[in-house]
Amino acid sequence: MSTTAAQICAFLGEAGRLRRLIAPKPEMPAETALTGVAADTAAGPEDVAWSRSPSAWIAFRGGLLLAPAVDDDLPDPYPARSGRVLVACDNPRLAMAQVVDRFFGHLAADREPGLADPSMAGEIVRLGAWVMNARIGRGVLLGPHCTIGCSGMGYERAPDGRWVRFPQLGGVVVDDDVHIAAHATIQRGALGDTLIRRGARIGPHVNVGHNVEIGEDVLIAGHAQVGGGAHIGRGAVIWQSAVVANGVFVGAGAVIGMSAAVRKNVPAGEVWAGNPARRLR
Repeated sequence: MSTTAAQICAFLGEAGRLRRLIAPKPEMPAETALTGVAADTAAGPEDVAWSRSPSAWIAFRGGLLLAPAVDDDLPDPYPARSGRVLVACDNPRLAMAQVVDRFFGHLAADREPGLADPSMAGEIVRLGAWVMNARIGRGVLLGPHCTIGCSGMGYERAPDGRWVRFPQLGGVVVDDDVHIAAHATIQRGALGDTLIRRGARIGPHVNVGHNVEIGEDVLIAGHAQVGGGAHIGRGAVIWQSAVVANGVFVGAGAVIGMSAAVRKNVPAGEVWAGNPARRLR
């Protein structure tokens, strides 16, 4: 099922989101067929994407990009580019949430997991685990009642104060030799995948947010929380009940102490603790 860029632009105009439409030629929106949704850096010619940065338009290779609006009296930073359509809007993330809900909601449907070892299907049932929207490697150990591939907390506030759900369309990739303990939760990506790299160890009741990347041989102890879009470098250790905020990078080999609240990037090899977390001497 395809949608044209013109249909999306008309919808955004009616919703009050559209500030400016830029295309190489006037008929381009009606000619541009769109069938999918992707991150701006991974979008193909039939994908819709969004970005917080106007500069994303420079390298964009997709069909339609939703990007921040600029003041009308500023020089236009969006020269028309062949085969691409741009919608400048005040809140591109809200616009994207509304577009996905209206035109691409079917992509949020749960998908059966891909299992490198087919015998794991019976083990998932035996453990009472919930595994969907995921690719699971070999040698993966799951604990009772763990959840892999559920939707996360993706919302954007509308001008009237309501929370608008940002549909979760991505998946989860669990590499070989990963252990995920009882009652742990690994959320599917919003756009793209949540990644759990080879040899990672995820403790009981841990929550891993959407689009997180857990590096090779990382250890995350029980009840820790890793916010959406965070990156945990290879060999890092996160101890019990620590919290890593959305989008934070924890460097390779770093150690995060118990109950720490990590709100900014942690360099490789350092030890951080406290709330807010800071480097220990």
